Amino acid sequence: MATLKPSPNAQFSAFLLRFSPEIVALVKRCLPKIRRAFPCSYQLVYQYSNSLVVAFSMSERGYEAIVAIAILPRSIRLYFDKSLPDPKGLLKGSGTKVRSVTIKAASDLDHADIRALFKAAIKRAGVAFPKARSARMVIKSASKKQRPKKQRPKKQRPTRLGHA
Repeated sequence: MATLKPSPNAQFSAFLLRFSPEIVALVKRCLPKIRRAFPCSYQLVYQYSNSLVVAFSMSERGYEAIVAIAILPRSIRLYFDKSLPDPKGLLKGSGTKVRSVTIKAASDLDHADIRALFKAAIKRAGVAFPKARSARMVIKSASKKQRPKKQRPKKQRPTRLGHA
């Protein structure tokens, strides 16, 4: 007998169970606002060991995401491409690809400076949102626990006489 796979929304809700009620409530208030800013986009969900990321893209390819929200144990961050102009200096971080702004309340997303970043990100991506297609959530990965880093053997230092 075949078992039905849960819907992406059901899987996403299950992923949220590991976060505090405060973070979940903030996510539930923020996501509709981001969905309105990026209508008809794919919402690509990536699960990592300590975070959950929802990337908003015009395709199912994560590297084409226009913006992403990272749900962390104690905060939510909104990520933009590092090359995006940031005249107000809101974006933090020194990553090679993205910078972020911490979202403390859903109302932060209504701030004119955040809206300007949304518009700049859409313009930079060069996309137009189609009116015919509805938004679609896609679970891209459900990672298992991360493997521990490999331990490299220590190099033996030579003694003063050059012998090991």
